[in-house]
Amino acid sequence: MSTKQAVFVRSYKDSLAPSADAVESEGKPMPQRDRAFSFYSAYSFGSKTNTDKQGPVPGPPAVSKKVEDDLETVLDVSEKLMPYDESGKRTYERACKKVGVTPASNCLRNLEMSANLDLQYYGLGPKAIIPVAMALMINNSVTQLNLEGNGLGAEGISYIQKMMEDNNCILDINVAGNQLLSRGADCIASMLTKNKTITHLNLSDNGFVDADATCLAKAIENHPRLSALNISHNNFGDQSAHSFSHMMAENGCLQEVDLSWNHFRGRGAQMLGKGLAENISVKVLNLSWNGVEDEGAMALGKSLTQNGVLQELDISCNRVSPQGFLDLLKALGRNDTLETLRIGKNNISDAGAEMAVDLLKKMHHVNLKLLDLSDVILSNAINPRIEEMQTVHPDLKIVYGYTDSYGKRKLRSYDMVSEAIEIMQTYCQMQGITLVEMFARFDADGSMSVTHAEFREGLKDAKIPLSPLHIDKLIESLDQDGDGEIDFSELVIGTEEKISGSAKSSKSKPSSASVSNATQDTATE
Repeated sequence: MSTKQAVFVRSYKDSLAPSADAVESEGKPMPQRDRAFSFYSAYSFGSKTNTDKQGPVPGPPAVSKKVEDDLETVLDVSEKLMPYDESGKRTYERACKKVGVTPASNCLRNLEMSANLDLQYYGLGPKAIIPVAMALMINNSVTQLNLEGNGLGAEGISYIQKMMEDNNCILDINVAGNQLLSRGADCIASMLTKNKTITHLNLSDNGFVDADATCLAKAIENHPRLSALNISHNNFGDQSAHSFSHMMAENGCLQEVDLSWNHFRGRGAQMLGKGLAENISVKVLNLSWNGVEDEGAMALGKSLTQNGVLQELDISCNRVSPQGFLDLLKALGRNDTLETLRIGKNNISDAGAEMAVDLLKKMHHVNLKLLDLSDVILSNAINPRIEEMQTVHPDLKIVYGYTDSYGKRKLRSYDMVSEAIEIMQTYCQMQGITLVEMFARFDADGSMSVTHAEFREGLKDAKIPLSPLHIDKLIESLDQDGDGEIDFSELVIGTEEKISGSAKSSKSKPSSASVSNATQDTATE
């Protein structure tokens, strides 16, 4: 057992390991009930113990006095030592057996072949995460760890904490949706205090409350490399705003902060605005779905006059009225970095939007490239104003009206095949492979083609989120000769046609304002 493994093992609670007396008593094996969670056994880490059924540990052979005297000329190679478990795969399999859980095939495969260990929604729980943590103590190739939606709780995250305190390879960790609660927040804070290599951290939807903000914000504030933080979908409110404000003011590494879907109101937004005004690194701030209202919008606008870094601000769905909208826009006259402002799903009237467009037309030194008013329904009367404004700011696009699949025009132009290909491309980018490499995994016999059933099964095994209808339409489109099989050439030609078609259609689209207006007109027919 290596020193790193030994430190990790001994950091567990005493209840997880046998006592020293039990280990040393006459060399007798412990009863099975006492050995169930014993991680002192080297068996869990890839080798065998004397008390396991598989036989004695292959160690150095007994050396006689005669051989010992002639070690310079005699090399005993009768015993072959097991190669070091570099990937942690063997450790994972044996630890699973010790703990009493079934090994996840995806984990076994990715430990050897991928830098991305994606175990989201595997239902691991605190018990099955132990073998994963042990394997990652050895593995030095995994850089992304996704454990979202596994019900780890405070106990499960404590094992990840111990592992991460000694792991310097994992840079991106996602533990969203695990109900870590306050005890889990303490574990995360302790982990960040000792691990200085993490760059991306997702803590969303974990039931954190205001009291948890102090330890989390303090640990993040002092972290030297963390650049992306997601703490959305929690229960943080105005009481915790001071902690996060101080975090943003003091930290010089964070570039993306997601505080959406929390409970910040006007007073909380004022505190966050003070931290934003002093921040020198955050480029993207998401405060959508909170409820900051006009008071918060005004405070954020004031902070923009002092901030010279922020490039994107999202305050969608925050109960902002036309007056709050205008107060925020006025601040852009003294800000030369903000490029994207998302303020859709707020109560902005036609009159308020028209005043905003007129205000932008009068402001000549504005760096804004996109004003997103998604789901704000405006009349046709605003189009001439937008066109006139674009003579002053030709690079500024204003998007308003229905989004997603709300409008009929969107539904009419909806292409399921293109969407399916985009989903597969996104999956391939996450896995670091091409579409052809993904297709080759489906081709078990190496025939350069797959049947429809093999294609469906491959997509299912890869856990690509495509509906049955998506798959049906995709197969129908890719099997161009109708022979019941999809070959490599059909895949390449089919995807290229769809990608080039999408690119042409995007180039031929009219301005954002006219598209949004047309969508609105169609929806009202």
